[in-house]
Formats: sequence, structure tokens, C-alpha cells
Amino acid sequence: MSYREELDKVRLTETGKAALTQALCRHIAEKGEERRPKRRLVRPWIAAAAVICLMMATAGAAVLASPTLRDRVFGGSAGYDQSSAIIGRSVEQSGWTLTLTDCVGDDRRIYLGIEVTAPKGTVLDQEHYAFARYDVDFPGHDWAGGASLDQLEDDDPTDNRISFVYWSNQILSDGESINGSDICLLLENLCYLSWDGAGEEVEWIPVCEGAWDFGTFPLTYQDSTIRLTPELPVTTLGVEAMITQVEVSPLGVYVRIEGDALKGHHSWVPKNAPDGWYGCVEYQEILLYDTDGNVLTVDGVESDCSGSGCSGGTDTSEDGYLVLARSFDSLVDVDTLTTISICGVEIPLR
Repeated sequence: MSYREELDKVRLTETGKAALTQALCRHIAEKGEERRPKRRLVRPWIAAAAVICLMMATAGAAVLASPTLRDRVFGGSAGYDQSSAIIGRSVEQSGWTLTLTDCVGDDRRIYLGIEVTAPKGTVLDQEHYAFARYDVDFPGHDWAGGASLDQLEDDDPTDNRISFVYWSNQILSDGESINGSDICLLLENLCYLSWDGAGEEVEWIPVCEGAWDFGTFPLTYQDSTIRLTPELPVTTLGVEAMITQVEVSPLGVYVRIEGDALKGHHSWVPKNAPDGWYGCVEYQEILLYDTDGNVLTVDGVESDCSGSGCSGGTDTSEDGYLVLARSFDSLVDVDTLTTISICGVEIPLR
């Protein structure tokens, strides 16, 4: 199934889907010859649990907001509980309140749920809203990655609320996890998209001009990532190498394979990746087994591979390694996983 088909299952507006599709193809720069990422939102799980609302105090206002990611994107699940946190941080500007409701993440990926509440009596009934600018930083770290901020489909266009999801795939240069790092977030000038009679985009119309500065705060959420350093031999791209790092979180897997034999691999690996690049990181078989004997195939073509990459493919003076980063289609309960198989090499997770 293609990422466009997956996007149809995520409750974004049509314009939001188009904007997200562009964001998915941004290049994530890491040491070496990092691969261009592809991004799609994780398929939402529909929660049957009742909504638990949180009262969040703001300057001069009280905002009743439920966890956006849990209730609108991922659903309540063990995987959500293992990788999330309630934030409840609000900023008010000219009577408009923005609330960071909850987050979901692992060492390299982060989602933030954002709810916009307009002044009482305001109706937010336009098809697509967006912020003219959003800035994110991780103070004290050099980092690289891709990001997007997209509106979720509005359940009630007659009320004064809309919701957004911020997604980011960040690599901190010092190797530290996003989890536990400080984050700065600033959003400016909420607008809506105006269309002409033919359905063509005309212009962005300001709705509320101003800045919502959430300042600097620690981004901390549940950590259930399984981290291994197996140092096991493996055959990949037709050569012998070593599996040196394995991480499995509710959001996906991260595998690092190293070896001098990987140097110069662009001389024999064909350009057969879906985006026309060298097929260095898409075709390694990765399987996960759970306690019930079920097998989850983490496909490198159909899965989101944002953050995957290689080094030494062309420049043999660089270290030879591959990074296989693949996201799951839905959040996974890591407590049920027993084994990961990488290119036929089985590694116990417990």
C-alpha cells in the first residue's frame, strides 16, 4: 500500500495531505551520504475508550482539551501508553489559546498534539487552516531532520476549535535522544486558505496575527524502547558486515550495520529504490515476532524509512555503514515482542 493510500486513512484535510506529502520527501542530513526520507503518518487506531478531558489553565482562560494524539490520531493502546505523555501547556494570544495536549515519541521521532481554541462565539469553519510560520529548536544540540505541521479534519466546523499535529524526525548530532531534551516551539499568524470558484488556491487570509511562544521546556515521555548492541555477523548487499545497534520502540525499528566491506557499495548496488536512488536500505528483510507467534514484517519499501541512510557508498574514505530506520503502520505493544530477525539473523529482544 502506498503512502498516498495511507494518507487517505489519516484524518487530514486534502490540503494538509498535499502539504504533508511534500514534507515526507525532505532530505534528512546525517553523517555520510544520508538517504532522502519518506514520511507518512502512522495509521490511526480508533479508540473505544471514553474521552478523558484535562483542565488546562492559561492566562485569563481555562481550556478544556482532550489529548489530541490519543483521541484523534493513534487511539488509546498499550503502544500509546508506552511512548506518550500529557503536556497540557497553553499560550494565549489576543483571546486565542493554543494548547500542546500530548506527545508521542522515541529517541528520534516526535509527535505533538496541538489544539487551537478561538474566543467564544468564533466559528472556525474554513476548509484548511495553517500557521504562516513555526519554529522548533532543541537548545544545546546541533540537529538535522524533517518536520511538518498539519491540520486534522475538523469534527465540528460550527465550533471554535481546530486541531493540528506536529511531526518531526530529528537526529541530534551528539547522539542523545529527543526524549528528555529541551525543546523550543513558536507558532505565528494563524491563517486560512482562500479558494476561487474553480477550486484554485488564491491566498492565505490571516485569522489571528501574533505569536504563540511556548518557550523552552523539557520534552519527556514514556520510554519503552528496547536497545541492543548485538555485534552479530550479517550478510547484506552481498557482503559480510556486523549488526552493531538495534532499537525497537512502539513507533518503529532502528538498525545499524557496519563493515569495511560496505565501502564503495554504490559501485554495485543498483538505483532501484522507489525514489530512484541507490537501493541500499530498502530491501533488507526485517521481521518481528510476538508472544503469540505472530510475525510483523517491517517492509523497507512500504514502511516509512525516514532517517535511513548509508555512508561510504561513494567515498570510500568514509566509514562503511547502513542505517535502517523504519516506522510501523500503527503503534506496537513492545512488551509482546520476543525476537527481531534482520536479514535472517534472529536476535532475542528479551
